[in-house]
Amino acid sequence: MRSLSPMKDVPMRSPDGLEKREESVITRPLILLAITVFIDLLGFGIVLPNLPAYITATLPLPAWLAALLASFPRPAGGSEIAEMNGDGALLGGLLAASYSLTQFLFAPFWGAYSDRAGRRPVILFSLIGIGASYILFGLSNGNLGMLFAARLLAGVTSSASIGVAFAYVADITTPQNRAKGMGLLGACFGLGFAFGPVLGGFLGHINIALPAYVAAGMALANFAVSWFILPESLTKEKMLALTSQPRTSFAATLNRVLRDPAAPLFLITFVLTLGFTAIEQAFGFFLMARGIADADNQQLRQGYLLGAVGVVGIILQGALVGPLVKRFGEGNLIRAGLFILSVGYIVLLQPRSWGWLIFVATVLVGSGRSLIGPSATALISRKANVEQGLIQSSSQGFDALARTIGPLLAGALFSSLGATAPYIFSAGLTVLAFLLTFALSGALRLPDPKEDS
Repeated sequence: MRSLSPMKDVPMRSPDGLEKREESVITRPLILLAITVFIDLLGFGIVLPNLPAYITATLPLPAWLAALLASFPRPAGGSEIAEMNGDGALLGGLLAASYSLTQFLFAPFWGAYSDRAGRRPVILFSLIGIGASYILFGLSNGNLGMLFAARLLAGVTSSASIGVAFAYVADITTPQNRAKGMGLLGACFGLGFAFGPVLGGFLGHINIALPAYVAAGMALANFAVSWFILPESLTKEKMLALTSQPRTSFAATLNRVLRDPAAPLFLITFVLTLGFTAIEQAFGFFLMARGIADADNQQLRQGYLLGAVGVVGIILQGALVGPLVKRFGEGNLIRAGLFILSVGYIVLLQPRSWGWLIFVATVLVGSGRSLIGPSATALISRKANVEQGLIQSSSQGFDALARTIGPLLAGALFSSLGATAPYIFSAGLTVLAFLLTFALSGALRLPDPKEDS
């Protein structure tokens, strides 16, 4: 049973009537939540460079799946290795889509359930579930059914962590310090993605199952610590108030969101995610198909490249985005980011050398992505007329939809048209979005200062 002092269990009542915990008391829960988000994204990044090896180990495929993949058109004159890379990319797309689809479907359920049962049990469940999913992943080498089961379980359980963690921060902070709490979780999100692929590539080079077991160990260790010292953020009265609120139909809610002035910006974030998932999920097979990596060093090289993208993002978002927004505005940064990202995708297609990729292409892709993401999120928040929770969760929903469609599309394009096809598509789509920012310039325009709060 967890031990908490009486003072730490006593909520403070703010002037607006919302129950908040005293500022000095929220440090420990915030740190635990930050670690939870970091581990979730670190675990995701750790397994990413090793997916091609796991997928390759399942080949040759079962007859029914081989027949299904054979229905996709193939590039003329393709070698047996090219066909294996194409099959692997297609399977990788299916695995990634299954993970994202379960997140998309279960995230609303976990959010609503945490309103009734509390944030703490949902977060604890997510940690032990994530740990179990990575153990299953580590054991799945060569077993396609177990591999899919591991990714489905990871999607279900990870959907209970990040969204509920952000809700927890909203519970225990006042409006004045909420941005600081959200920023801490956002920073850990970026750090996890930046260092996960590097660590995963290094560990996977030693032993293919080691990254998954390390990720599982971190999740289970966080579960043990949180079990003893993570308090509940909601009182029984607050849970009752949340569950007694009137509910509107999905169609009515969607109509409100799509008619909001911020809705056109969802296209920007959708395109950004759709293009980047092609890099994430098919990247290992792309590197091998282009001769930039082989089966022996693929994990290391993919991990270093994805890590470099993440580090560029940390540097840019941590030091430059704030001053750039003040000087040029969110809309101009979105436009600049789309242009840089388009160039990055095009550069990615040109070289066959390792140095050119890591020093040029990753800097461009990481910079463009980092300029668009926070700028679009901030502009959506400032332009929205509906509730902030609704508009931000809707934005995340479109992001999850892109993460479901993107890997499937990338795998199908890779298998049917060749290794460069997903990146050509991403570049073309991003160029189109860049042009749309001029046609729909009102979407990037700030609201009247009197209305912006």
